Amino acid sequence: MATKAAETHENSNILNFNIGVLGHVDSGKTSLSKALSIVASTAAFDKNPQSKERGITLDLGFSSFLVDFPDHLKKSSTSSYDKLQFTLVDCPGHASLIKTIIGKFGFY
Repeated sequence: MATKAAETHENSNILNFNIGVLGHVDSGKTSLSKALSIVASTAAFDKNPQSKERGITLDLGFSSFLVDFPDHLKKSSTSSYDKLQFTLVDCPGHASLIKTIIGKFGFY
């Protein structure tokens, strides 16, 4: 079964941008991602019980939002995108969890 967002934009041609949200612990990364997003993964926004207990992000969380493709880009592009999707990757901010970020992104 498709999600409500997927059903709404099923026939749209969507260009996706992935954005890593990185920063120091308690700098508001998760709060910013939550405020901007419409669709969230099951790991987004620190839903993990251990994250809630410790009060920090322990794993990557994925969420996204859609906007209309900007008119000025439609005119200068040969593509026919209707929507622009921003996928936010909420990363842990604690230094001891940097290996989680590097390992999940594959930068090793």
